[in-house]
Amino acid sequence: MTRPVSLLVPLYLGVTLIGASATPRAIVPVAAAADMTTVARPARARWDRRVTRPVRVYIQPGRSVSGWQPDLVDAVWSGFRHWSTEGVPVRFTRVASASDADVVVEWVDGLPGNCIGKTWREDVGFEITTARITLALHDSRGRVLTAEMQRGAALHEIGHLLGLEHVSHRDSIMYPQVWVTDISAGDRNALRELYDSRSGRAAD
Repeated sequence: MTRPVSLLVPLYLGVTLIGASATPRAIVPVAAAADMTTVARPARARWDRRVTRPVRVYIQPGRSVSGWQPDLVDAVWSGFRHWSTEGVPVRFTRVASASDADVVVEWVDGLPGNCIGKTWREDVGFEITTARITLALHDSRGRVLTAEMQRGAALHEIGHLLGLEHVSHRDSIMYPQVWVTDISAGDRNALRELYDSRSGRAAD
């Protein structure tokens, strides 16, 4: 997954638990809160020519991580398939090793602070080239994350992986605080717009 350093633009995105403070909330979201920190990235980066050349995904089993279950692999893979949208020229295929992959998904016991997931993406120019998604199984207090929280975090991270940024409405999986655990029609429309040949290169 090595790329020319001179052209490399890294992008780090993270997901954190919501409601981690002691302040009571009238409404408790079902999943997570996201906090994105970017590093000098180009606008509207995306995967290029990925229908005939699918993005290769390796989902690394977390057998050594406490609380990991084999069915988590299929759950995350279903998230990738769920993002596959008519009109978007990106498809995914699973591979058997990290060395063959464009994207690696891994699990860890926990992440620093309140973080429960993060994505490290490498953009070369306007093209996304490689990425790694790390998902936590436990929150900062050592509690096992629910299936809903893990689903919301994974879908949110895959959205960032595809090039989507945060939005201002709560019914989107890309809202900074993930209040939903499914992809909305607006999310799919945003993805189509990003990959539309007429708009995707507006910044070229």
